[in-house]
This record gives sequence, structure tokens and C-alpha cells, in this order.
Amino acid sequence: MSTLLVRELFGRGVRRVLKWIVVAVWTAGVLLAAAGIGLGDAGIAWRLGPPLALVGVMLLVFYPLTGWLHASQVGRHDPNVAHPITHTLDASGLGITTRAATVHVKWDGMHKVRETDDMFLFYYTDRYAYFLPKRTVGAESAVDGLRDRIRDWLPASVPYQHRS
Repeated sequence: MSTLLVRELFGRGVRRVLKWIVVAVWTAGVLLAAAGIGLGDAGIAWRLGPPLALVGVMLLVFYPLTGWLHASQVGRHDPNVAHPITHTLDASGLGITTRAATVHVKWDGMHKVRETDDMFLFYYTDRYAYFLPKRTVGAESAVDGLRDRIRDWLPASVPYQHRS
């Protein structure tokens, strides 16, 4: 779940631009090193190789590691994680009750609702969402029923995005 949210965070805005700048600079470095080797100058590959390898490994590890680190920080710092979290969905909106707080977001106050293979995400801003894992809903027929009810309850102004 954290990996999904990190991917969303780096999928738009300034973070997306920065991510693609790093990828573009790394790709240019690899092409420059390859061109140097092709032209008979292996020295450039020896000079660029270690930093390119380091950045390449960081790019490959960054997404899963960032999601895992975020999840472990939440587990250490949020006392509610160790206690039950109750989700209530009805015609008025989404209710979430934890040990320390109760939140109710009306359907017309949602930014969007997004369904992934594993969960429902209820965005109350363009960046922040409450989530409901499908495994907690029950059988596939219960998930289908919940999906239909959410779509019925959502006003036309709130998009429902389904990723299959």
C-alpha cells in the first residue's frame, strides 16, 4: 500500500519532474559512457561507471524501499496502527474510527475514489487518501456489491477510477 502511495506521490507535480530529470541524466551518462567505449576511449566509462552504477541501483531500489520505510515509520509513530480501525460506508459518506479519532468524509467532499486490485482509496484531497483493503471486505461478491454501492453514493462531480 505504501509503495502505491509513493508511486502516486512521484507521479505528478514537481516530484515527477525531478524523478524524470534524474532518469534523463542517468540515461545520458550511460549513453556517453557507451559512446566513449565505442570511440575507443574506455577511460570515460571507468570514470562514469561507479557513479552511474550507484545511481542505477538507487533508482531500482528507491520505490520499494521508500514504501517500506514509510510503512515502518507509520508503524512506529502512530499508536492507532496497533488497534482496530473501523470503516463505515453509507449513503452519507465514509467513516473511519480509530482508538484516538473518528473521521467522517461526506461523498460530496471527496476529491475522487480510486479502486486498485487490492484496495479502495478515498481521496479527500488530490494527494491524501484513506484506504480500505479489499481483503477486509470479504468475498469477491461482497467487493462487487461495495463497488456498486460506492458508485451509487458518489455524486457525479466525484470521479470513480477503476484500475483493473
